[in-house]
Amino acid sequence: MISNKDEDLRVKRTRKLITQAFISLLRKKKFEKISIQEIADDAMINRATFYAHYADKQDLYDSLIDHFLVDFTKVLDDGTLIEGTNVYVGEIEDMLAKFYDFARENPEIAQIIIDKSQDPSFTRRFLKILSERYAELFQKLEVREQDVIVPTDFVISYITSILVGTLRWWTTSTSTMRAKDFAHLIIKLISNGHLTVLGVNIDRQTKN
Repeated sequence: MISNKDEDLRVKRTRKLITQAFISLLRKKKFEKISIQEIADDAMINRATFYAHYADKQDLYDSLIDHFLVDFTKVLDDGTLIEGTNVYVGEIEDMLAKFYDFARENPEIAQIIIDKSQDPSFTRRFLKILSERYAELFQKLEVREQDVIVPTDFVISYITSILVGTLRWWTTSTSTMRAKDFAHLIIKLISNGHLTVLGVNIDRQTKN
């Protein structure tokens, strides 16, 4: 008799094989050109097994986004990036450097993130993650333009669009710049303008 633990491990292994096969195929052709049969063949499973785990290839595609958001959340939880209205840019640079290293090593997943960034549901989920973790900061921030309060979600969306743009450049550029230096450049550009306008206190030291 198969235990629940063995069953869980089998599910994880199968999903990993399917995901690896899908990512491998994305290196060779566009999403629209990939068939379920090709994914199954590369994962060395049958079509029925694929459908036991995913409704279709769009479901598989969306699951990669889900995993990205979960991993991104874990990165945010790993360190104290923000306390009150203090933003520790050194910590954020380290986080971004890891992210850009991952993106360069996995350009297919990076492209999925870029494509999905235009999806309102993805934007809402991303905003929700940031809002839940940094509610205190967002509540205190207030940017005005001629006495009109600019919505915080607009500011976050604006900064997010900058990050997506830099991700697009990073994955297509032939530059030999290190991820650490690229992250430093991005944070320097943002912290010297966007964050200070919001009244955020910039701490350029890595938090101990």
